[in-house]
Order: sequence, then C-alpha cells, then structure tokens
Amino acid sequence: MHTESGILNLTNRVIQQVELDSLLALDKAKYSIEMSATYDLRCVDSRSETASAYGRQLWFFEAVGTDSNLSESRLYGVLQYSMEYGLLELVEGHVFDCQRERVHFQRFYETGKRTDHWLHPANRWLLTGLATVGLIWLTYLATFLSW
Repeated sequence: MHTESGILNLTNRVIQQVELDSLLALDKAKYSIEMSATYDLRCVDSRSETASAYGRQLWFFEAVGTDSNLSESRLYGVLQYSMEYGLLELVEGHVFDCQRERVHFQRFYETGKRTDHWLHPANRWLLTGLATVGLIWLTYLATFLSW
C-alpha cells in the first residue's frame, strides 16, 4: 500500500506541474493567467527513457484564454517534456488558435519534418522563383551571346 500511495503522489505532482506549465504557456502567449482556464490535460505520447536515450512526453490541453482586451478565445495547447533520470523537464510549450496547428506540431514532433512532401505551398513558390530566375538568366545569356 505504501508503494501505491507513492505512485499516486508522484502522478499528482506530475499533473500539478503540467497544469502550471500550461498556464505558463498561456502567459507566454500574452493571455492573462488569472482570468484564463485550462482543462482536458492529457498525455498523447510517452516514451520511456532507455540506456541509450532520454524519454519524452507530449501533453495536450485546451484552454479558454482571456487577453488584455478581455476577449476570450478557445485555445489548443501543447507541452513537450524531456524525461531525464526519471524527472520531467519542460522543453517547450505552445498555444495554438486551432486544432490543425496543434496536429501539425505533433506531426513535426513525431517525424522531425516540417512538411509532409516537397509540394508544400512554400516549396512550390521557391521552385517557381528558382525557375523564373533561371529563365531570366538563360535569356540574358542567349541575348548576350547572340551579339
């Protein structure tokens, strides 16, 4: 029974720390922590530490944030932790306006890639720009060599 109460106490401390860190993420995003509320804390990814790698956890939370103009917004937060020697250390915490942005962060967390494929809109603009500059350069060379 003593071991079970110790595990329960550890779990309560972890949840209290995650709640505090979620409020700090709201504060970092310029929302009032006194007037904002977080709810629905949940761990969506937990990887235990091994002999060769540290562990990590990813937590999601929802919040109702109140900004300096006293307007409320529904927010979606994420907290990333590193687990080193059994201790959780906050790596980063973010607050997003929509769930899609949070899912995009989770995909980056899992894969390490910012985009899914090379046809991302930003990459298409880059390719278009490179092709345009290349065509201008070739046109310049063709006109210069024809003189």
